[in-house]
Formats: sequence, C-alpha cells, structure tokens
Amino acid sequence: MLKKSMALILTLLILAPAGPVVAEEIAKEGSSSGKTYWTGTFDVLPMGEERVQMNYVGHGVTVGDNGKGIFHNASGHVVGGLHAVKGAYEDSGFCIFTRPDGDKVFFTYKTSGTLGKSAKGTFTYVGGTGKFVGIQGGGEFTRYSLRPPTKGVFASFSVTKTNWKLP
Repeated sequence: MLKKSMALILTLLILAPAGPVVAEEIAKEGSSSGKTYWTGTFDVLPMGEERVQMNYVGHGVTVGDNGKGIFHNASGHVVGGLHAVKGAYEDSGFCIFTRPDGDKVFFTYKTSGTLGKSAKGTFTYVGGTGKFVGIQGGGEFTRYSLRPPTKGVFASFSVTKTNWKLP
C-alpha cells in the first residue's frame, strides 16, 4: 500500500506542472525574446591554410525572457554548415524546436561573422506541426561562442527576438 501511495504522489508531482503548459493558449500573433543554449559535435574539413568547412549537429534548450512565449522550455535540434575563408565565415542551417506539448516549429537561419567572435543572424519559420502548421515570421539573433566543454564539441548560446503569425 505504501508503494502505491508513493507512486501516486510521485506521478502527481511530475504531471502537475505539465497541466498549465499543455493547456496554454497560443496567441495567433505575437513577439517574444529569449535565450537558447546549444551544444553539439562537428566535422572539420580543412582546405589549405586559409579555408575550412565545418558541418555540425547540435541540441539545445530555450527559455523565454519572461518565462513565457511559444518557445519557452522548448528543446532544439540544429543541423548546419559553416564555411570560413581567412577567419570570415558564412553559416546557415535548419532547426526544429519541440515545445513541451509536443508541437514542432521548423526554421532556417543565416549568419556571418569572424571566427571566435559573436555574430548576428536572422531566421525564418518554414512550417510546423499541430498548432504551428502554416506559421509565418522569424526574427534575429546574436550568437555567442562558449569555451568548448571537451575536444570535438561546441557550446554556444543565442539571444533571440522573434515575431510570429499563425493562420
């Protein structure tokens, strides 16, 4: 009996916070800001002394600045490629954010900058699932590189501002 009671209590403690997240009403249009923290792996293809291609896969989490927003507590999956010549690079890729309720938002991004320095970029929503089918909009971000946690792994965070419109 004690085991069943403990299991019930633990289940309620785990599921209780999910209620407000799942029941959250999504505005048809709006804007928000937040931060996304990324880590992942990359493959480097050196091309002489002045040129390099870097392809990467990463995963991250995002939080809204006010503890709300369509991406608050979402997880992210990114696949991208960076091409640098003499330290100046162009970077682009694709990302999926998965919200706590399971809906997904897809977007593309582009940025350019200098290796080892922060960079500004833009992103555009290209689709989604559930409530986010047909989403439009996008935004801008500033990406900051962090010291890698281990060899062959990258770490960064992005400060974002976004706007969206749902059909």
